[in-house]
Amino acid sequence: MNTYLRYFAGSLVAIFLLGAAVNFSLDPLGYFRNHGMHPGFLLKERVWGDDRTVYDLSIDTYRPDTLIAGNSRVKRGFAVDDRQLTERLGVILNLGLPGARFDELDRYIRIVLEEHTVRHLLIGLDLGQFLPDRELVGGSTPGHWLDADGNFPAWLKKLAAALWSKNAFLASAKVMLRPYNITLNGGANPDTMLEKLEVSGHRRMTRKVEAHLARRYSRFDQEVYVERVAALNALLADACLNNTDVGLFISPMHIRQLLLIREVGHLGLFFNWKIQLADMVSQHQKKGCRVTLTDFSTISSFTSEPFPELGDNQHRMQWYWESSHYNHEMGQMVIDRLWNHDASHDGFGKNLTAENIAGWLDEERNNLNALVRSQPMLVKEISDLVR
Repeated sequence: MNTYLRYFAGSLVAIFLLGAAVNFSLDPLGYFRNHGMHPGFLLKERVWGDDRTVYDLSIDTYRPDTLIAGNSRVKRGFAVDDRQLTERLGVILNLGLPGARFDELDRYIRIVLEEHTVRHLLIGLDLGQFLPDRELVGGSTPGHWLDADGNFPAWLKKLAAALWSKNAFLASAKVMLRPYNITLNGGANPDTMLEKLEVSGHRRMTRKVEAHLARRYSRFDQEVYVERVAALNALLADACLNNTDVGLFISPMHIRQLLLIREVGHLGLFFNWKIQLADMVSQHQKKGCRVTLTDFSTISSFTSEPFPELGDNQHRMQWYWESSHYNHEMGQMVIDRLWNHDASHDGFGKNLTAENIAGWLDEERNNLNALVRSQPMLVKEISDLVR
């Protein structure tokens, strides 16, 4: 009997350790990475989203006519299974990767362009894609139990999470049982977002997102910024050689986000970034490339939609999930503006060029100053949140 119990206990321990090893290698919920992309060597290349879900790109299974690329704003903002969109743009792949930096986007866009002939390439841009990655949690000194500060190193924390996380075990099982868990294509899932809104409401969701972005915006590295701007420039040149129409667009930004950038002291960087983009596009246009730049982050009635009060979980906004993410109705307006040159949405979207950018930014500065004067309570709320 004792032998049987020892055998049974030993088997349980072995299974437990094996499961931990699988968790550690696959990193199913992103516990063991800080953000972004993780190449799972057992299950092809995967992108690990901030919402702790796993995406198998399976790019080779798609033959897109149109590629819409960006971060979670693109993912949540474009429902590419919309019949009207497919009639206009053919087969669409929504390459919206939560938390994506531009170097990641560049990598995956190039995979698609190298494998297939893409007629239309839309890239949703925002300043955060050109900022440094999030700070790593903890330090790691290989070969030592404690790091230089006397804390447990990152690899040991990762192993502990792998050993004790019930959710990590469940996620590993799900991934292994469904090796091609393709949820990338299709984009915006209003049902999922509506479920979150029923629990939190727009205001609570947006404050949580803004607190995160305030930390990210506060960090800036000139070298990282220059490298990623250069990567975009090179990507445009290669897309031109492939005879692909490229539509760059600065993602729709609620005025709360604009005030957030102002409060962290990056307003000058934000405007200079737009100048660089406009100059870059103009240079490629002079070479005969079909590339445009449209700014949807401008102050307008669409980007100034008021948020419901804290605790109001019933009200549903027309254009936004929270201030950082627009919904697929606004995504449809972006498509209309880019493809049909539909100017019926007054003030929504401005084509930027090297010739008009200076005058346009002067107008934007005046509009922002007027906004600050007219909504002092909103400015105070964002200022308090940043502090």
